[in-house]
Amino acid sequence: MKMALRIGVDIGGTFTDAIAISESGIKTAKVPSNPSKPGEAVLTAVNALNLEESPERFLHGTTLVTNMLLERKGAKTGFITSQGMRDILHIGRHERPLNYAIKQEIPHQHHPPVPRKWRLTVPERVDAQGEVITPLDETMVRRAARELADMGVEAIAIGFLHSYQYLEHEKMAEEWVREEAPDLFICTSSEISPRFREYERFLTTAWNARVAPQAARYVSNLARELDSRWPGLKLTLMTSNGGLEEVNMKSDATYGDLRRTPIRLGLSGPAAAGNAITRVAYDLHLNNCVGLDVGGTSSDIVVVREGRLREAPWEERKIGGYVLQIPMLDLYTIGAGGGSLVHRDEFGAMHVGPQSAGADPGPACYDRGGSQATVTDAAAVAGRLPGNILLGGTMPIRVDLAQNAIAEAFGVDTLEESIRSALQVLSLAEANIAFGIRERTVARGLDPAELALVAAGGAGPLLACGVAETLGLAEVIVPHRPGLLAAWGLLVAPDRREATVTILRLLSEITAKEAKAYYSEAEKKISASLPEGANLLKIAALRYLGQGFEVEILLNNPTDIVSLATKFHETHQHEYGFSIPEAEVEWVELRAFWEVPGANLDFPLPNTKGQKTDEQVSVWEFDPEQNDVKSRPFETLAKYIPRDFLVSGSQIEGPAIIPEQDATTYIPTGWKAHVTENGYLRIKKGER
Repeated sequence: MKMALRIGVDIGGTFTDAIAISESGIKTAKVPSNPSKPGEAVLTAVNALNLEESPERFLHGTTLVTNMLLERKGAKTGFITSQGMRDILHIGRHERPLNYAIKQEIPHQHHPPVPRKWRLTVPERVDAQGEVITPLDETMVRRAARELADMGVEAIAIGFLHSYQYLEHEKMAEEWVREEAPDLFICTSSEISPRFREYERFLTTAWNARVAPQAARYVSNLARELDSRWPGLKLTLMTSNGGLEEVNMKSDATYGDLRRTPIRLGLSGPAAAGNAITRVAYDLHLNNCVGLDVGGTSSDIVVVREGRLREAPWEERKIGGYVLQIPMLDLYTIGAGGGSLVHRDEFGAMHVGPQSAGADPGPACYDRGGSQATVTDAAAVAGRLPGNILLGGTMPIRVDLAQNAIAEAFGVDTLEESIRSALQVLSLAEANIAFGIRERTVARGLDPAELALVAAGGAGPLLACGVAETLGLAEVIVPHRPGLLAAWGLLVAPDRREATVTILRLLSEITAKEAKAYYSEAEKKISASLPEGANLLKIAALRYLGQGFEVEILLNNPTDIVSLATKFHETHQHEYGFSIPEAEVEWVELRAFWEVPGANLDFPLPNTKGQKTDEQVSVWEFDPEQNDVKSRPFETLAKYIPRDFLVSGSQIEGPAIIPEQDATTYIPTGWKAHVTENGYLRIKKGER
């Protein structure tokens, strides 16, 4: 059977990557992103593919929402909530990330999605069983809508207490607010996240409203453009749970549609990379590994355990420090990428990110008008990005502009001081990423010495060895075309839909008939019918009565209550080392989802030339024996070997620079690499 053309496009903060695969072969493209008009970069990348046939599927992953969360951007947003609940978004869970720090920044307090002046309350109250105590006051809702519109907000989020049990109040409020402010984007918590825990539900809904105006315009415009080029072609987006979902432009943006719930795209780009890293683990027979995708604005960390991705625990579903109550793979995103801005604060401490130079103007060394120093500029000054490299095959590097930016950012006058500052920036960026990986590995009982680090993204291979050195990871693996890994992950990702029913009842009080009814309700929420080839799965979230969070269990028979209780005790014992069989068990919620497995495609092998080269370039490093970022940097000559010169079995001893069209790999002194039969670059420190 002939393979139909499939296109995968991943848009990042700095570059947009495209890959197309069909019977005729594989085509790739990498172009600068356009932050003000991201859809134009997508279409530019598609044009660069020079396609001669119509695609069957157009798969897209985007960091648009991710970057808005990390950089705390978005529309001016208002919030209407129950009387007495105005400050829930500020109070949160009383968490202090750094218990003993006198000065610390708590994202939801210092940078709330909705400022307090735009948070208004109305009389209404529903209890935890869904019984109305105080009816909703229509006059006050309409007044609040008019006040917010007069204050210039562009979106309004509505969140009432216990709306997961009784959503009618939110539906009525939404209708009245639309009548008073018809030009604003409006969403409710019962649509965005119909789960209990008011803080997480309100925060997720508020952020959805904040990102929706820009994200919805982007999705709608791109979908229309694709349909005009290839009639009938639907835009398919990667969501945070690692599954693909189509946008149906032939219907209005109905409840659950990604144009109304774009917060579910919070980890769209990282989730795509996660699917690809799982495939790397499969190819190299790795049971456990860590994936690192470093783009222009952020670094995405994913842990593959027992050969597969897992969903993050609910309490750890965060982006940029904000807790989001959405289905999400176990991914961790930090604001440290190649384009992250670097500076010193008023106390002299160095910082990397979370603000980014993005694609426009980009790092200073891109010579596109940027003047502020970035991680990429630091890499250029340190020699990891030599001046003869063409990023994306077309963009030259201006090392002199990078030196000027670093010198100005840190107030240094000599080249040696600029180089030292650049190496310190790179060390800090590597340490920040290493800390994020530690949270996902060491803190969960995984030994770094037994884990490989799969480096992806345009800047991942530049920093990977330093990260591995910091953590003591076993090795670094760099796939062919690492900058396109997220785009490739789109092509092998599954289609997925899911729905949730909140239960919050003692398991012992639920009958088999009631359990079956809950399951039927969840299944109806997913879709009218299952697509061909779909697998239907059910997951129950349970906890001991009084616990703060749940354990999720895959169900075979949701009506077998006794077996469900037994399986919960066994799973709790496995996860936490103890169980309490005599304790009451609470069934919190039921999730149902269907999944159509992704395409079984092989990674493209590099088109190697097998040429030899004696070319060398200067790089600067700190003395590894001193292990001090304040030491004097020393200059050394590094081998400069284009990736397509390397054939299976090639051995490379650091220091070395391995450039390719969409990324550059840096192998430090003391590290050695070899090329596997399937084209992967495996790098280890000499003594390991």
